[in-house]
Amino acid sequence: MTGMIRAQARRIGMGLLAMPVACGIAVAAAGVMVSGVWSRTQTLMVVNWLAQLMVIGSGVCVAVALTGDPLVEASESTPIGWRRVQTTRFALAAVSTLVGAVLMFAPLHVLGLWPQDMGWISLIAPAGAVLVVGLAGFEAATWSASAQATVMAVVAVWMFLALLWDPYVLDPVTQRGIPIAVSMIAVVFAWRLLGDEERNVTLARRSI
Repeated sequence: MTGMIRAQARRIGMGLLAMPVACGIAVAAAGVMVSGVWSRTQTLMVVNWLAQLMVIGSGVCVAVALTGDPLVEASESTPIGWRRVQTTRFALAAVSTLVGAVLMFAPLHVLGLWPQDMGWISLIAPAGAVLVVGLAGFEAATWSASAQATVMAVVAVWMFLALLWDPYVLDPVTQRGIPIAVSMIAVVFAWRLLGDEERNVTLARRSI
């Protein structure tokens, strides 16, 4: 199992895996620096927008990690299979995005610079957001095997959360619980599709 994780981490690239973490740290650092110059209201506005960029950036990283690999047929010819490959890659990317969300939120929360802060439970907002857009990327990559379509799906889900869902659903548990539940239902169908070897190879050939 360890060898599998290492192999897929190399295929994704450590630079890509480190990007969400670096973005989370950068947003936190920017919030702290801005707070020393601008008012608290202005700082919260900047942090809010930067946090949204971190979420969409994390989703794109997941999309890139799951698409564009020409070795689908080779993976399907082994006992490992493409389903396990994609699941491992998604897990690695998801962990990176969640770590980035925590490193972004924690210092800003401690310093009172997180928008609509309700305590540590507010961590659900950024962590849940990167998970939802990441799951969207996993599902879209399964359906299409296309980097372009997967990124478009990630952007669409991010826009839905940022513009249509989050402004009106303020309770943090409901705000993230419902989208995650819906995403997990869709993951069941994606998981089944990943078990279709012939379909996976056909999609991979079309995407080259």
